[in-house]
Amino acid sequence: MTFSERVTRFIETHHLIRSNARLVLGVSGGADSMALLHFFYMKKKDWKLELAVCSVDHTLRGVKSAEDQKYVASFCEKRDILFIGKTVDAHSWSSERKISIETAARELRYRAFAEAMETFKADALVLAHHGDDQVETMLMRQVRGTIGIGRAGIPVRRVFKGREIIRPFLSQTKADLENYCAENGIVPRLDESNESDAHTRNRFRKYVLPFLKKENPQVHLKFQYESERIAEDELLLVRMAEDQLEQAILDKRKYEYALSIPKFRDIHPALQRRTIHLLLCYLYTNQQLQPMHQPIHIEQLLLLLHSSRSSGIVILPGGLTARKSYNRCRVGFVLESGDIEEQAAISIPGRTDFLSGSIEAAYVKGDKLSSSALGRACCIFDEENIALPLYVRTWRSGDRISPNGMTGSQKIQRIFINEKIDRNERMKWPVITDANGRILWLPLLRRGTPYPSPPDLEKKTYIKLKFIPLAGFGRTQE
Repeated sequence: MTFSERVTRFIETHHLIRSNARLVLGVSGGADSMALLHFFYMKKKDWKLELAVCSVDHTLRGVKSAEDQKYVASFCEKRDILFIGKTVDAHSWSSERKISIETAARELRYRAFAEAMETFKADALVLAHHGDDQVETMLMRQVRGTIGIGRAGIPVRRVFKGREIIRPFLSQTKADLENYCAENGIVPRLDESNESDAHTRNRFRKYVLPFLKKENPQVHLKFQYESERIAEDELLLVRMAEDQLEQAILDKRKYEYALSIPKFRDIHPALQRRTIHLLLCYLYTNQQLQPMHQPIHIEQLLLLLHSSRSSGIVILPGGLTARKSYNRCRVGFVLESGDIEEQAAISIPGRTDFLSGSIEAAYVKGDKLSSSALGRACCIFDEENIALPLYVRTWRSGDRISPNGMTGSQKIQRIFINEKIDRNERMKWPVITDANGRILWLPLLRRGTPYPSPPDLEKKTYIKLKFIPLAGFGRTQE
């Protein structure tokens, strides 16, 4: 079977190309991408394809990289293929973002590809990654300890900027592509940096891959088969993990999730790590950390969730913190002090927003009140017995309240402990005071003022406060 026939079969098996598709080919001038360009140029008429080529000069090799781009442009011009050339400064991007040159080049290259796809209104971006690349990638990730879908290496196709990336050469070796170029009179450009031992991939390519090929010349096909099976398995397991995580979540916000520890422990051990991995992916939306590359952090959280201690804390990169308190664990980014409004005057009547929810205040006639209808989230006040205005603030060390019906005062910290209030929630719990600083109410927990006696209710107007917590806040401990 010829090279063209093998690639065509791979494309058909994976349903990568449809008739009349508009494709952008990523071409650098090397053997891999020049084989890609020539292959699709030869298939253009039969498959009714619209082609464009995007070539990116990263300005890392001076004149040579510029000449590579000119070579690709010339090849396209002779065959009437639309050429889109992009020039980027990988050195500056690396310095500015404090990332490696390789990472910077990749980020800028894919940004350029996305722009080319938008310009051409392409259906897909086609890249020339081959079977040897797949073997190297999977081995490198195994050595790094990558978990989850990352173990599958390079996907045959993936979503990219609302479209997709496809890789039709994953069943072929580097030698296959070089032979194809030679057979078709193509003299590709050479990048000397591909021979440097300074790059991890080059070391795998030069020292590990030859050994594997000696053991099994078709090792690239074995790895590709394994890649696709891992991807299928992970798709199923992630769906299961999503369902399990949803069951364990008590509360979720943009920057924080609260988990029920008993429900998490009920998850099958085979899914617990994936559930944590999924949670970290949700929280690290800005790529401060790539959780799939950091199994150590997953293990830290797993130990915390299974610890017999009633409390504990794990701090991860980027300020992500996991705080365990009794049967609840909050995982999220700690709010800066500037994000917490320590004290706010309560609007009467009106609504006053607070860190943990809001306070609704209104004047009500005594005959409209019923002590049985108030509940733990409401409290009423007689203006004659308090100093206005009223305030809502966060708890402070040393705060005490004189609970209604009790003699003396009680530390609010002790109330929190007795009620098993999550440590993270304590810092955001609303405390209602009057103008003199007297604590009148600890919503959901204690009232510090007596309920008006029945003879007085029908004769007066009172202030009624209702605390409306954010979803999940103050929920009874699981």
